[in-house]
Amino acid sequence: MASPKSAIRSSRETSLLTTVEAAQALVMTDDRNLTSHTYDRELALEIYRRLHGHADLMTMWLERISEGVSRSFS
Repeated sequence: MASPKSAIRSSRETSLLTTVEAAQALVMTDDRNLTSHTYDRELALEIYRRLHGHADLMTMWLERISEGVSRSFS
């Protein structure tokens, strides 16, 4: 089974993500893992402030995947 980080690396290798976007996606994955185990208010607020950027990245990533799938079936 592929891990989120290996999926991110594969997305970078196939140009679904740029190097900068892949780095942001890795931070997003780390943030997700931290939220499961953090009880630190300041860390929770830091992660909260990054959520909008994470959402934007996910939206863009899904659009690129959808475009690739659409081209495959055209």
